[in-house]
Amino acid sequence: MLELYHGEGSVCARKVRIALAEKGITDWVGHMVNLGRGDQTKPEYLALNPKGVIPTLVHDGHVITESTVICEYLEDAYPQRPLYPKD
Repeated sequence: MLELYHGEGSVCARKVRIALAEKGITDWVGHMVNLGRGDQTKPEYLALNPKGVIPTLVHDGHVITESTVICEYLEDAYPQRPLYPKD
């Protein structure tokens, strides 16, 4: 199961949501992190991502941070409908 911790207005989180949509991945759960309220600095979130930034992807217990790394991970884990050309 994919879980994406993301927030409104975050360009980096939007990039990951677009990658999920482009790859046709619909089986994911979103957790909104309210940046204006400071949810990214709460201990529960910092335990998941000590940098306190979004987005964060959790896949079968593995935590992946940084939007570009998340997109690369999705490309490897879900090779159908590739985001990048082969060459």
